[in-house]
Amino acid sequence: MKDNKKNVTIAIFAAIIVVLQMVATFINFGSFPITLTLIPIIVAGAIYGPAVGALMGTVFGVIVALMVITGADPSGATMLAIHPVITISVCILKGTLCGLCSALTYKALKNKNEKLAIVLASAVAPIVNTGTLFICLILFFESNFATMVSAFMSINFLIELLTNVLLAPGLLGIIHSSARYN
Repeated sequence: MKDNKKNVTIAIFAAIIVVLQMVATFINFGSFPITLTLIPIIVAGAIYGPAVGALMGTVFGVIVALMVITGADPSGATMLAIHPVITISVCILKGTLCGLCSALTYKALKNKNEKLAIVLASAVAPIVNTGTLFICLILFFESNFATMVSAFMSINFLIELLTNVLLAPGLLGIIHSSARYN
């Protein structure tokens, strides 16, 4: 029974990630969508560990890749036209890594200081997500394009970092409190 509850909860997190990413694709700053999807990735990884964090990140990455392929993400579509395999690969890789690294951060620190663990895990997710994309831009794309895209990314990154650090710890706290009463 406990495994069923866990599987259902993980499926619900995955569904939330899909919906949030599809909605977030239309909330843009410049030509980049604001990623609200990292919050459920962070929380799922904190609750269920690094493997689930990586899985939720992969779900996010696949949805981002689909949005890029369909043209719903204009910056991603531009990158796709230049380097299709690299663009799709980095979409999935950055999502997987942000979920994995966030969950590993939480796991490493939770027994020492749980509040600090979730705050740092909430910061790690956008750092890894944006950092992986930034490294890809530097390595595989022409410097003027990479510079222009990076300028927009930096503003998006700050918004995402602030949003994650403010919302993910509160959401995890609510889930933990609810679990104690059940």
